[in-house]
Amino acid sequence: MNTLPSHVSPGPLGDPAAAAALHAAFPDATSVAEVFRGDVTVDVDPQHERAAIQHARDTLGYTLFIDRFGDDLGEDAEPRFAVLTVLYNLETDKRLHLRTKVSEDVAEVDSLVPVFRGADWFEREIYDMFGLTFRDHPDLRRILLPDHFPDHPLRKDYPLEGRGEFSAPRRALGGNVDGTDGRIAVPERARAQREGERPSLDPRELRQGGAPQSEDGDS
Repeated sequence: MNTLPSHVSPGPLGDPAAAAALHAAFPDATSVAEVFRGDVTVDVDPQHERAAIQHARDTLGYTLFIDRFGDDLGEDAEPRFAVLTVLYNLETDKRLHLRTKVSEDVAEVDSLVPVFRGADWFEREIYDMFGLTFRDHPDLRRILLPDHFPDHPLRKDYPLEGRGEFSAPRRALGGNVDGTDGRIAVPERARAQREGERPSLDPRELRQGGAPQSEDGDS
C-alpha cells in the first residue's frame, strides 16, 4: 500500500511497454524484459547496444541519460562483466534499464558518447574501476586513480587490502594487530559510544577549551 500523500509522487517506475517496444525493434539482439521491484531491465547484445539505446532516445522518448555503471558478476561467471545504462523519459516519468554483458576475454563495448555526451565520465569510471574499454570514446583514461595504478579495484579478485605498492597495512583494515579477524575499523569515539564508555577528548575540543557542555550546562 502506498502511504505517501496523494500529491507526492513515489518516483519513476520502470516501463514494460517501452521494453516490449524495444524488444520488438531488436528481436534478435534483446531479451524479454526482466522486472524487479518496479525496475524494468532489457538485456542487449553488445554489438547492438548503441543502436538500441539510440532507438530508445529517438523513438521511445528516453531523452535523458541518468547513469551508466559496471558490474563484476564473478570470476566464474561467463560472461563476467555487465554494463548497465539507466535512461529516463521526461514525459512519462518512467525509467528504462539496458544491460549488456561481455566476457573477460573481450572486455570491450561501444561508447555511448556519440549518443549521450554525458556518458563520457561514467565510462571513464567503468574503465578505471573494472578495466572495460569503450570503442569510440573520445578520451578514455582513468578518472579516479593515477595513470600508473596497475589494477582495477572493483573487480572481485582485487584484494581488500590492495596489492603491491598500493597495498595498505592489514591492521589499517580493523580488527586485531594484523587485521586477520575481519572486523571493520571504526573511529575511537564511535567505538566508545557504542560500548558505553566515555570517549577521549577530540583534539579540536582541547583547542576549544574542553569537551562540549551537556544540556543542563555541566561539562
